Amino acid sequence: MKWISVLTLILSFHATSFAKSEKKAGACEKDVATLCAGVEPGEGKIAKCLRENKEKVSTECKAEWEHAKAAFKELKEVCHEDYQKYCEDVKPGRGAVLKCMRKNKEKLSEACKAEFKELKEKRKARKGA
Repeated sequence: MKWISVLTLILSFHATSFAKSEKKAGACEKDVATLCAGVEPGEGKIAKCLRENKEKVSTECKAEWEHAKAAFKELKEVCHEDYQKYCEDVKPGRGAVLKCMRKNKEKLSEACKAEFKELKEKRKARKGA
């Protein structure tokens, strides 16, 4: 099965979140501020920084990764056929597979769309907690 590794996907997911908002929210906010100060968001740079500092990453941030890992495992299972159909030729890394899936969101199966929606809702709920 040629799927992006779960850790890379998780880190890409977090890096995308950080890059999209000036106010870095979530359990990894302090880790990014202390471990990755001066790193310009985008192209997976924050994810790379966190990966390079994984021994120093806080327990809270690691817990967030575990939540994301479980969510993405389910997403991977539900969306596998869609991935094969639309994104199999995409080289994994820097969120490329996730970008491809988003680009093809209108073509995705209803189950895959629902899984993406549920993942987004869970993520918002955790941020609000």
